[in-house]
Amino acid sequence: MKENDFKGNYHNNIGPRASSSLYFFLQKIPKVELHAHLNGCIRPGTLFALAEEKCVTLSSHHFQPTKKNDNDQTLIQGDDDEDALLYNVQPRSLQDCFDMFAEIPRCVNDVDSLRRITLEALHDFAAHNVVYLELRTTPKVLNAECDKRTYLETVLGVMNEFEQSYTRSMTCRLIVAIDRSLSEEEACENVDLAIAFRKSTLSADRIVGMDLGGNPTRGDFHCFRPHLERARQAGLRITLHCGEVADCDMTSNITHADETSCSTYSEVQAMLDFHPDRLGHALFVPNTFWSSQERRIPVETCPTSNVMTLELAQHVRGHLMEGLQQHPQLREWLDTQYPLAIGTDDPGVFDTNPTKELWLLCRAFDLNVSIICRLVEQSMEYAFCDEATKRRLQEDIHEEMLLLLQSNQGKGSCED
Repeated sequence: MKENDFKGNYHNNIGPRASSSLYFFLQKIPKVELHAHLNGCIRPGTLFALAEEKCVTLSSHHFQPTKKNDNDQTLIQGDDDEDALLYNVQPRSLQDCFDMFAEIPRCVNDVDSLRRITLEALHDFAAHNVVYLELRTTPKVLNAECDKRTYLETVLGVMNEFEQSYTRSMTCRLIVAIDRSLSEEEACENVDLAIAFRKSTLSADRIVGMDLGGNPTRGDFHCFRPHLERARQAGLRITLHCGEVADCDMTSNITHADETSCSTYSEVQAMLDFHPDRLGHALFVPNTFWSSQERRIPVETCPTSNVMTLELAQHVRGHLMEGLQQHPQLREWLDTQYPLAIGTDDPGVFDTNPTKELWLLCRAFDLNVSIICRLVEQSMEYAFCDEATKRRLQEDIHEEMLLLLQSNQGKGSCED
């Protein structure tokens, strides 16, 4: 679809500022989710239930069943509470996140719990009208009965069952991840499994890519590059968590990474030279990369996650919209129409969802919904699925958005 045709079709009179009606409108539009980690999708209620069932004591610092304000009053954050949606009532630093991810496997330690969190994640994305989902996970040995192969078989089986039984179809695909904090041997095993499943007629179209993620302060991309190259040669697409941290003093200016003082610069450059199909986060990347028109590698950006892990909202009492306005790259990406896919990263950990991410984007940058619709539809172009599936979903998304926009024009503005 041509850009001019897109802009003409999506022209509308819906105002750029958010209100409850805008939130509900965004909830209705079809969405594409390309960056979501399975364990990070776990519902808080499920985590507490599994912890109780398995007699696991969770860290009281990271896991709190109820949220309270300064007056010790319980806060209930619902989708219909606009003020609550604007605030991050439970801060999550980058280290907090990885501390939490170390505890979740203590509760998700068998096939039954793995099936449960996978099915619930699919239902949660479908509830926000996600029509295409790429879920990513690092294969794990959960117990004596569940090795890495069984782990992947379980997740793939739940995806198959969900697509066959859910009334509103959601196309589900899987990205097999490498945790950079683990060994090269683990990475090799994960690549072997992904390639084997890719060759299987039962799951050939289901596993679409490999990811390098995990704690960005550990491991070295150069060690994992040969394994990722082998995956690519086998037909798997590659996404890399890139430039998540800057190893320099960014307190005075968090706008761009300092290429001369950041020791992470060489690794980021090596990742870019590898030419992955997508980049995850890409918060601290050399300015010269963004100005190069030949190397426009799509970015999976996760607004709420970035605000929390970079601690951008601490000085404004957790106000997510104001924190997002301090994002090191988002404003420039939007202004230059850089290829973007809006993701949730870890919706259970960050108390977010696909609708909320789009809604915050509108609020923070005064975006008209036509821009949001364009972002969503174009993000389907960066999906790792086969071309036939991609084109079919692009047409479906475009048609559904047009109908929603036309219907909404008759009701007036989304503003109060």
